Amino acid sequence: MAQRFLYIDENSALNETFTKSTASLIGNGNMYSCHQLKDAKKFLAENPIDVIIIDPNFSNDNGFTFIEKRLDDYLFVLHSARTKDAVRGYDLGLFDFLPKPFSLERFKKTFKRLNNQTYIEEKEKSLLPLPFLEVRCDLMTERILHDNIQFIEAMGDYAKIVTPDRKYVVLMSMKKLEEVLPTDRFFRVHKSFIVNVELIHQFTAREIEVAGNKIPLSRFKKQRFFSFMASA
Repeated sequence: MAQRFLYIDENSALNETFTKSTASLIGNGNMYSCHQLKDAKKFLAENPIDVIIIDPNFSNDNGFTFIEKRLDDYLFVLHSARTKDAVRGYDLGLFDFLPKPFSLERFKKTFKRLNNQTYIEEKEKSLLPLPFLEVRCDLMTERILHDNIQFIEAMGDYAKIVTPDRKYVVLMSMKKLEEVLPTDRFFRVHKSFIVNVELIHQFTAREIEVAGNKIPLSRFKKQRFFSFMASA
């Protein structure tokens, strides 16, 4: 089945040029275009799309926000004249970068990659969340495997990350840790504690035991925690 593309660029003239230039390659009816993000949002809500090609430099500066909210739903290709966009796209793990001005020969390379299932599978593997938490501790950058994290305890502006071999004190908020840790493995059971649910030995309505440590269970988190454990 042919892939369906959406091209998003604030310059409506470029939208028409891009669509016409690529039609012979991808087939008529498989490339759509929008020049406003609000129109793109509406279009995506109503139509199936596989690949989004986008210049993120919109006048309202919301291009990358649009991308980041949809990373799990589409393959993204950046189309920009700014080198720093390529760097940011790489950091986000986007599929490819097309430099401006548009080159059909360069697009053919992207199109070939998009139709190479092995390439896509390898690319998607590289975008999977890393199995470790990277932190700064004692003036060093440390990588702590998710498997080794037993629980995390808030300490003011710092957090203590407890593993079987060591306790790391890092300058990170609990909110930030919640954002970077996988939500299917870590649960904030109390305002001051995040636990690795795979290492829970037992729990009651008031506390949780993780690797021999008693962790309080907040009464405000209790119901959500019980539901979470029941569905795990």
